Amino acid sequence: MSGITLHSAVETVRELLDQMDPDTGELPAEYEQARALVATKATAVAAYILQTEREVDMALAYVKELQQRISSQQRRADWLKTYLLDHMKAAGISKITDERGVFSAKLEVGRDKSVEVFEPETVPLEYQRAIPATWTPDKRLIRDAIDAGTDVPGARVVARDRLTIK
Repeated sequence: MSGITLHSAVETVRELLDQMDPDTGELPAEYEQARALVATKATAVAAYILQTEREVDMALAYVKELQQRISSQQRRADWLKTYLLDHMKAAGISKITDERGVFSAKLEVGRDKSVEVFEPETVPLEYQRAIPATWTPDKRLIRDAIDAGTDVPGARVVARDRLTIK
């Protein structure tokens, strides 16, 4: 039984259905056994799907935990940089070097420059750029319109099958 796939088991059922007596509607004796095998194989596939989905959930939870750790460590490193900068500045120290020469830190006062826009409405148009609106189909509006009987060119509602495993 282990070498038989769900697909081949279904093919066997189809072949047995093709052997149905057209006059009496009687099916071959092996039909019920073949259907039972399909049910067994389908159950195994469903169990495997559940296991796989649980593994995905566990992996996603682990990724989320790692991302939180990374974020926490990055905030800590940023805080420590500010802490070091403030204290070097307060002490008038512009450079420190590890006694082994492996690393150094240099305070460069006023080096980084950025523009701060504090009143954007007063900035002349010549110093602004236009960011055009982007248009994308609103699927909720389209579905509501089609459900209400309106034809929406270029769109349609498509019904798909769903398999629910709990």
